[in-house]
Amino acid sequence: MSHLVTIAVMALVAQGAYAAMQEGMVLHPVARLLARLPLALHKPTHTCPVCMVSGWGLPAIAYMQYFTGEAIELALVPLYLLAAAGINWATA
Repeated sequence: MSHLVTIAVMALVAQGAYAAMQEGMVLHPVARLLARLPLALHKPTHTCPVCMVSGWGLPAIAYMQYFTGEAIELALVPLYLLAAAGINWATA
C-alpha cells in the first residue's frame, strides 16, 4: 500500500464520517450520541473534519492493514495524520 493511498484514505474516511453525521444523514444519531461526550472530544469525533482524522483515520489505516496484510510503519503515523489533516483543511 503506498503512502499516498494511506493518507488519502485517512482523509476521505474522516470527511465521509463528517458528512454522514450531518442533520438528516444516516449517522446523525451517532453524532447526537457523541455530542454527550466532554466538549474537548467533540472536534476529533464529530464536529471538525480536520481534527477527525485522528479519531477516524487511525482506525481506517488499522482496518486497511488488517485486510491487506501490509504493515504500516508506526514511525510514519504522525506524518500520515498531519498530511491527511492538511488535505482536509485544504479542501474545506
